[in-house]
Formats: sequence, C-alpha cells, structure tokens
Amino acid sequence: MAANKRTIGIVVALVSCLCLVVGANFYFMYYLNVEELPHVSSTRALENMIRQKIRELHPMYLNRNPRLFMYRNKLLKNYKPAPYENASVLWDIANWWPQENEIYPQYDTSMAQLLQTLRLEPITKVSNLARGTQLKLLLRLANKQKVIFKPQWYERDAIIEGAVYAGKDRHAAEVYAFYLGAVLDFRWTPVVVGRIVNLKTDIYDKGDNELKNSMTITEGENGTEQYCLFGKCHYCNEEETVCGDEHNNIEGVLIYIIPGSLAKRRSPWQRTYKEDKRAPWEDDMNYCKSLKDKMETIRLLDLIDAAIFDYLIQNGDRHHYETREERLVLIDNGKAFGNPNKDHLDILAPLYQCCLIRKTTWDRLQVFSGGVLTELIDRLSKHDALFPLITDKHKRGVERRLLVVYAVVEYCMDREGDKMFKQL
Repeated sequence: MAANKRTIGIVVALVSCLCLVVGANFYFMYYLNVEELPHVSSTRALENMIRQKIRELHPMYLNRNPRLFMYRNKLLKNYKPAPYENASVLWDIANWWPQENEIYPQYDTSMAQLLQTLRLEPITKVSNLARGTQLKLLLRLANKQKVIFKPQWYERDAIIEGAVYAGKDRHAAEVYAFYLGAVLDFRWTPVVVGRIVNLKTDIYDKGDNELKNSMTITEGENGTEQYCLFGKCHYCNEEETVCGDEHNNIEGVLIYIIPGSLAKRRSPWQRTYKEDKRAPWEDDMNYCKSLKDKMETIRLLDLIDAAIFDYLIQNGDRHHYETREERLVLIDNGKAFGNPNKDHLDILAPLYQCCLIRKTTWDRLQVFSGGVLTELIDRLSKHDALFPLITDKHKRGVERRLLVVYAVVEYCMDREGDKMFKQL
C-alpha cells in the first residue's frame, strides 16, 4: 500500500511538472524588455514547437528507467560518509584525480572520506580572495590544503526577481551543482560541501590584518559582539555585509581548488548584460552554423553539456567559461536557483541552435527520468550541513526542466535525425 501511494505521488508530481511546462508559467527570457519585433516570431515559433513536443512526450520520459538502480546504488555507496585517518593523504589523492575531462573519478571510495575532511578539518588561516565580483575567502585547513569559502546571503526560499543573473551568489547552489555533476556524469565541477563556521573564532581570529579590516564588530544584545563580513571583491563594500546568528555562526560552502592552470574564455553565448541591447545569438536561430565551422566539435559538445547543466539549475551567468587542459570545467555555479517559477529557455540555446549532443550525455539524461533526479541528489546530500540544499519548488523546477530538455532533443531529432548524436 505504501509503495502504491508513493507511485501515485510520483505520477501526480510529474503530471504537475508537465502542466507547468505547457502552461502559462513556461517562461522565456526572449520576451523580457522587448516589443513585438520581427525576431520574436522565430523564438515564439521555437517555443510553440517545444510546447507541442512536451505534449507528445513518450511515456518513457515520465517513467522510471530500469537502468537507474545500477547507477543509483553505486553513487549512494560512493557518497556514504566514511571516517578518515590522514587528511593529507586524501588531499594528495584528490590532487591527482583531475584528468583531461574530469575533476574526480566516477567511483572512488576516497570521495566520501574527502568530503568528511572538508566538513571537519579545523580552519587555521583565513584571507580575502579578491578575484571576481562576489565575496569569497581563502581558507587554509589543518592539513594545509587551501579551499575557497562562500558565505550565505539568502535564505533557501528567497526568490530573486529580475534578470536570470540578478542577485548575489546562492551558496547552497554550489553544493547542489557538485552533486548534479556527479549524478549526470558531468564531473567537471569542483568538490563542494556545506559548512557552518563561526565568524569570530573561525574567521576573524584566524584572519590576517587585511581580512580583519574587511569585517565589522558591533555590540549586540546582552553585550555580546556581532561579527560581520564585507570582504574584498569587485562589488564588495561596507554597506553590504553578511553576519552570523546570535552566536556568530553562519552557513557557507567550502570549495575544492582545482589544481593546475585554468584558462578563461569568452562564451559564444555571452549576454550583453544591458536591458536595451541584445546579443546576436538571441535573435539568430542559425547562430550555431558559423560556430561549427570555427570551433572544434569536442569544445562545442562541452558547451552544450554545460548548457544542459546550467538550464537544469537556471544558472544564466556563464558569460565566460574556464578550461583545464583544453577541456571545460564548471566552476562558479552560485547564480543558480534564483527564481523557481521561471524557466529561462535561452540558457539552452547551444542545444537547440546547434542540435548536437553527446550520445553518452543523452543516454545518461534518460536514466534519471520519472522524477528521480532530485530524489537521488537528496539522498546523496542528506549528510551535508546545509541539507536540504534547495526548496521543494526548486526541485519541481529541476524536474520540469528535464522534461524540457527531453522535448528539445526530440525537436532536434525531427530536424537532424540520429546525426545529432556524437560519440566524442
């Protein structure tokens, strides 16, 4: 009886996702701040075609895939918390993990131990990490490993209005991106865990002078001192600080620093970040044609994988991308999960404009049909200090968008047939 109720619940949730996708809430960035201009007709035609594809989705996209259990059990075993004895040895292992097209192996029991070191190892030194636009710190752990710390700015249920790139980083999104990459086999993200730190004992007391000068100390209730941080970055200022609770504790994430040099490159699908100016790709549905002639197919496929990844979590801020040994890595995922009620289809432009996808990516996406993607990520991350990482509304959004990805691939199959699938 319990199993039947669970099955009914899953079906109801998927039907709700399907209704949201085909209904009025299927939102497109194309129509933000634009009049009824000629370029809108092509994007509206695309929208209508995808809506139709969603209505016609084969039941296999709504049911659980039998292949799920093989992947699920291996992943659950890989991320089950495990004790460790020597953190330095674990970090030596982790720093040897990165290969040409992966940051960590698909299955390695050392992963669970490494996550525990990030959760438990004492913080010994802290300094500002001034690069970039967002507040972050450089921490040194007791085993001398350096990691990046991003603090909490918003509550989980905060809705970020405005453009897809609006607002500050959502810290828990970095953890979710890590687990999503592990599940979908996009193992190009850094290893990330949530951690609660104390702004006085963990940060201020361990910080250098520059770090201490980027913090404020005020008298709180009952004569206690409240520590707040504004840091040093492009947008950092004393008027915008993050503060802890009455005990100076604050949520944050610790991010593994990928070894080796990273090259930063401008995305071909970069936004203008101006309300009154659109990028060429936003209006030209044939935009990818010229890219295919001047970009290596393997790089283009990497960008399409990244677009699918970003669409699921609604990260519309990948204006540049990083490569390691000429392969793309997915760092800086904090702009995800801004508004659970809006799906910005244009994040998927690399997929629907190029109509290319790796066969392995397509096979893997289908494994997590039937509403199990967010369920599995919940099970993998339940021991994280920030669990649950996202709200139920955001989980429904992820499942809803996965159906859209299925529909876009079906649309491309109508156009290109099996030649859209690549083995690279």
